[in-house]
Amino acid sequence: MLFANRRLCDYEVVGIFNMVSGEQVVTKRICHNVSKREAAAHMKQFVQTNYHDTLDLHRPIKVAVKSIH
Repeated sequence: MLFANRRLCDYEVVGIFNMVSGEQVVTKRICHNVSKREAAAHMKQFVQTNYHDTLDLHRPIKVAVKSIH
């Protein structure tokens, strides 16, 4: 019953981050059947995995999560 209050839903997740060159990048994904916290964590992991060589580590990764329904 530890996770009984967890609300699973579909979310549109937007990640905003900067590259080393100074260019701002916006990427969108749809996460299905996860909690809002999990959707944000998945986006951060996606950005860190796919853009690890060009990601500006001095600037934070901003994540916006919005319910699809």
